[in-house]
Amino acid sequence: MTHPLLILELLENIFSFLAKDKALYPALFVNRLWYHCSTSILWRHIEFSIESYQQNRYSKDTSGPLYCLDACTAITDRCISEIIKFCPNLKYINISSLYRDSNISSISVIEIARSCSNLVYLNLNGQPSINDKSICAIARSCVNLQHLDLSFNEIITDEAICAIATGCPDMRNYFFKECEQITNKSIKKIAQINQNLQILILTSCYGITDGAICNIVRLCSNIQNFGFQYIHIIDKTIYEIAYHCSNLLVLNIKKCLFISDESIYFLLSKKPILNIILDWIP
Repeated sequence: MTHPLLILELLENIFSFLAKDKALYPALFVNRLWYHCSTSILWRHIEFSIESYQQNRYSKDTSGPLYCLDACTAITDRCISEIIKFCPNLKYINISSLYRDSNISSISVIEIARSCSNLVYLNLNGQPSINDKSICAIARSCVNLQHLDLSFNEIITDEAICAIATGCPDMRNYFFKECEQITNKSIKKIAQINQNLQILILTSCYGITDGAICNIVRLCSNIQNFGFQYIHIIDKTIYEIAYHCSNLLVLNIKKCLFISDESIYFLLSKKPILNIILDWIP
C-alpha cells in the first residue's frame, strides 16, 4: 500500500496550505518527490538580471518567494524550458540581459506563454531576438500580464504591442526604450484599452508623434511615469499633460528639442511637485 505522503495529488493539496503559512520551505529538503511538488508552489518569481538580484538581496519585501539564478553566466532556452517545466506558477520573470551575453530566443518566450498562464511581470530588456510571434503568444495566454519591458528590441512591431494591449487589458507598465519599429498605432491601441496604465517609457521611439501621446494623456488618467526622451513632440503635448494628468509624478522630456520654456513653466505652475527630467533647470 502506498504511503499517503507519497501520493502526488495529496502532497500538492497539503503543500498549498503550508505555503500560505510560509512553512513549506523545509519540504524542499525531504526527498526528490517533495522537492518537485513544493517548487511549483513556492517559486513564482524568477530573476536573471544582476540589478534585480542586488535589489532583492537587500530588500525587506518578503511578499513572495524568489527563484534567482544570477550566478549563471549564460542563460539558454534549455535552461528556461527546464525551469518553467517544474514551476508553472511563475508570475514574475525577469530575463533582462543588458550586462551579459544572451542566448534567449523567441522559443523561450513561447514556452513561457504555454506554461505560465498566471504571468504578471515579464522583463525582456536587452533581448533583441524576441519577435512578434512570441509576444503575440504571451498576449493570448497570459491575460493577467501587467508589466512588459521590451527595451532595446529593434524587430518588435505594432502587431505584437497591439496584441498585448488587447489580450492583456489590465496592463500597467510598458517599457519600449529604443523599440524603433513601434509607431502611433500601438500607442493609440494602448490608450483605448489599457486605461489603468501607470508607466509608459518611449525613449527613442522615433515613429511616435504628438497625436498618439495626447491620446494617452486624455484617456489614461492613472499615468504616473511618462518618458518620451528624444521624441519630436511639441508644446501641445505639454499643455495637454498640464490639464489632464492629475496623477503624474515623473516626466522625462530630455532631448525633446521642440518644447519651449513657456510650456514647461506653465506645466510647473499647474503641477509644482512634478519631477520633470530635462536638459536644463527652469
